[in-house]
Amino acid sequence: MIDVALVNPGTGAIYPPLNLGFIASYLENHGVSVVIIDEQAGQNVKKELERLDPHIVGITATTAAAPDAYRIADYVKENLDALTIMGGTHASVMTDEALQHVDVVVKGEGERAMLDIVKNGAESKIISRPIIENIDETPMPARHLMDMKFYLSHEEEIGKRCCKRLGTLITSRGCPYRCIFCYNSWRGTPVRYNSAERVVEELKHLVEVYDVRFFNFLDDSFPTNRKRLTAICELMTENKLSEIPWRCSARTDSVDLEALRMMQKAGCVGIQFGFESGNQRILDVLNKKTTVEQNKNAIKLCKEAGIEVYGTFMIGNPTETIQDIEATERFIEENDIDGAGVCVTTPFPGTKLWKWADELGLIPEKVDYSTFNLQLGPLWVSDKIPADVLDAIYTKLRFKCALKNYGKLGYLKRLIRHPGALFKYALRPLTRS
Repeated sequence: MIDVALVNPGTGAIYPPLNLGFIASYLENHGVSVVIIDEQAGQNVKKELERLDPHIVGITATTAAAPDAYRIADYVKENLDALTIMGGTHASVMTDEALQHVDVVVKGEGERAMLDIVKNGAESKIISRPIIENIDETPMPARHLMDMKFYLSHEEEIGKRCCKRLGTLITSRGCPYRCIFCYNSWRGTPVRYNSAERVVEELKHLVEVYDVRFFNFLDDSFPTNRKRLTAICELMTENKLSEIPWRCSARTDSVDLEALRMMQKAGCVGIQFGFESGNQRILDVLNKKTTVEQNKNAIKLCKEAGIEVYGTFMIGNPTETIQDIEATERFIEENDIDGAGVCVTTPFPGTKLWKWADELGLIPEKVDYSTFNLQLGPLWVSDKIPADVLDAIYTKLRFKCALKNYGKLGYLKRLIRHPGALFKYALRPLTRS
């Protein structure tokens, strides 16, 4: 009989469930028998739970995955003799809601809380533990418990190239910024970094064990800690890891030409920035703490360093007008961005944006979290632009982003090869639910 089964619901990006991997490896290091059941990778959660008969079932829940997480939790409570636990960003905020489906909610980081529950039982329905200050003390995520064959065979477009055997990793926790649309606007946890040595150890592990051929750093802003960045780039070069291309996300105020050239030499081929808007007033409303000029400059610096630029944008922001969105459209058109994506601003539970929307009476009594895909969500917060007009603008911008990503000829080629997907992505007007 297994001590703990950690469950990843079948909704989300096609990346390994590293959050569960950290908890699993931490438990294993303390002698706990643990498995990861991954619905995202095609596992049948019900059959696996019945076969393994675990003492504890831990389920992770982002907002979009909450309906699936609740479905799994309800099944466990009705059919298995196991303690049900839920963690993750959504459960940490919507605690009372989650407790309607599980015995215990873990708020915040899960490693220490889960170990205490296994060893000593649950002292209450809501459990939290102090954050782990030195995250080098946590072992690498337990990828050996995941279906890495599934994830490594998944093909992802990185700029103008298609990549397989993509290795994802998270090398820091927390964010010092408080953008109103992000979970970090309420978490307030300090930023902690894995050491350069630990990062390179994990990169080598991904290459040697899983034959990874492209690295994707999922940190909120990978280059922010300059001293660590320098050490990582130097160690990657020394260990010949710079021969493997990689990308990361960054804030535009965290890069300069020296850093970018160093990153490019170490193998960086692309950086994704959250530009969000081409209008300064909207950036200020979002509490982004960047400027339009900084965003433009970051693009130029990346190009000078030989690094591709990908950008994400948000429309339908609070107080945003059609003229404000036109500034974003011009930003996309006029700047040398290799890839762009646009989403509709959505208030996620617990964020300052959610509280703002709640104060305006925009949050219904019953929320369909499955629609929180940044596209069709019913909780759009645009208070200046009618829904049908915003739909039309969104559709037009998606098409422009598709042309930016692929070029006219590339778009036509992809339209021929994948007509349904691209037609749905770029041309079909979206319907509000």
